[in-house]
Amino acid sequence: MKIWEVMREPARKVLPNTPLVVVRRLFRDTEERIIPIVRDEKTDKLYGYLTRIEAIIPTSTKSNLRVADVARDHPQIRADASVDEAFRLLQEFKTDAAPIVDEEGRLLGVVSYRDMIQAFLNRGFRPLAETVSEAMTIKDLDKFIVTPDTPINKVWSRFVFHGIPGVVVVRSKEEPVPIGVITPFDLIRKGRWRFHREIRAGKIVTPAKVRRIMTRGVVVATPDTPIEQVAKVMAKNDFSIIPVVDEEGRIVGIVTQADVVRVYLEGAKPGRVRVKPLPMPKPVAEEERVHYRSEQSLIQEVVTRAPEGAYKALGVTAGDIAREELPAITINDTVEHARREMLRRNTDYLLVVDEAGRIVGVVSKWNMLKAIALRGPIWRRRIYDKFFIDYVMTKVIPRVKADEPLENVALKMLSNGAEVAIVEDNEGNTIGFITKDDLIEAYAKHQTGALLVENVMVPAKTAKVHPHHSLAHAINKMQTYMLDALVVAEGDRIHGVISANRLPFVAYEDSLIARKSRRLVWVRRLIKAGPKKARYVKVMPLVAADAAVPVEKTLTPKDTVLRAIQAFREENVDGLPVVDEEGRLVGLVSKNTILREMARHAKVIVAPPTPREEERREERAATGH
Repeated sequence: MKIWEVMREPARKVLPNTPLVVVRRLFRDTEERIIPIVRDEKTDKLYGYLTRIEAIIPTSTKSNLRVADVARDHPQIRADASVDEAFRLLQEFKTDAAPIVDEEGRLLGVVSYRDMIQAFLNRGFRPLAETVSEAMTIKDLDKFIVTPDTPINKVWSRFVFHGIPGVVVVRSKEEPVPIGVITPFDLIRKGRWRFHREIRAGKIVTPAKVRRIMTRGVVVATPDTPIEQVAKVMAKNDFSIIPVVDEEGRIVGIVTQADVVRVYLEGAKPGRVRVKPLPMPKPVAEEERVHYRSEQSLIQEVVTRAPEGAYKALGVTAGDIAREELPAITINDTVEHARREMLRRNTDYLLVVDEAGRIVGVVSKWNMLKAIALRGPIWRRRIYDKFFIDYVMTKVIPRVKADEPLENVALKMLSNGAEVAIVEDNEGNTIGFITKDDLIEAYAKHQTGALLVENVMVPAKTAKVHPHHSLAHAINKMQTYMLDALVVAEGDRIHGVISANRLPFVAYEDSLIARKSRRLVWVRRLIKAGPKKARYVKVMPLVAADAAVPVEKTLTPKDTVLRAIQAFREENVDGLPVVDEEGRLVGLVSKNTILREMARHAKVIVAPPTPREEERREERAATGH
């Protein structure tokens, strides 16, 4: 692969006389690793370039240095060079990025280790080693480790004079558990570390300690973590360094972006012993892949069609079961506030109102799942991502009249992908609300027919995932097939169920936006005024087995739907597996599948024609058209 296939346009370019403090701001705003210097803006003739190391050379808030004073001029990589050649040049000159030039020295683009890793992933290249143990750096590990009390000028020296891409902050030398990291970009972002003051004639002040500057919390890997997984994390987040820890959380090595690139180009480091990698999510077989279908066909799908008369109309209207109120939050509240309200009020649904008190949306546990999926704070090194509820709420809420039968309410809910409906009187005033659970309870109370599980269940092929399938695949399958539960099973061996009402706050990433989930491990202070503990994230895929809820009960095709609803209550889940007499998994019955049966019996209400429509009908009858 040639370097021109990997290079990209630089985010910024500067002239030689640009003040270095200005470039420091450009690095902070763009989060770039390289800023080229051109002789003039017309020809793009390369003068040199700057990296983050040059940006932190001034140790004062003020400096008279210009970019020409500290510019690098090597290496400059030709566009027709191979990625292997570019990697060797970056290694030789101890830099993580370089400019790409043509034969006449004009700037064509830039490339960094991160760009190389992203290119390998995009083109489907496989690393020449499997696990972190084969790629991690263990030689001179002390150079990459500091304690919270280390003066920041010692860390600065390692960056500027030794080309270290970053250091790991450990709890202490006796207990080397990672609690944070420091990279040159942390020094660019923060100003509290500078240990010179030009306004005081170069007076040296007491350097700050590492604990004031470091980024707290750190993503870690273990020796058996797949190196491809680390590559994806680095490419996505541009992490310079990831510590490797043993079973007790003690650091045993580090992985840099250069280590990852080397694995793709050269393979494992000499003398490394391969360890068994962690299990990856099982690839989804073709017969289990999600196939998108119309809502109407999904509503009609069952294993065995119910015989005539098995379902009896409930004879209950929306006004009969409407609840007068639901808990509410405002549109200016955050998703984290909504999460706390759900837990505090023990509810699956929250109304969203604007400043005037008007209902503008609904938040359910499915919305919470999507919120975590779209903005997952997994690699942001913080627990919560503060964004407003308007970003995730359901804005289209079905409205039903008080005299409409519940079967019509179920149809409108399913057709709109909603779990709450607003009940109105004939004047359009809101008089109550109906949730999905209200419909299920009404069915259990008023249904007199002999509807069986086999008449409402979906087949096992649609309702089953393997324990090692990614959680993202499972959630996507639930959303696509309008299910609120899935069976987690290996063949006919049932591990549990994934239930919507039990899965609102498990962090996962939606596979449609090409993100993967990771398991969070938060270790905190155990007692008040006790010893401080670190927090870290293990780089591991989150799979269906991690979210499965063990269940003791199963259903048979000949059980009644009323028995199924009772079992839902006892197990506190939204769905249960269905097995035959020989113990084989044959399907799943859930609350949504029961709603489908109710929706099939909805009465089509035709509005009376308007006077104008009556006139047109008479005109067509008179003219024969």
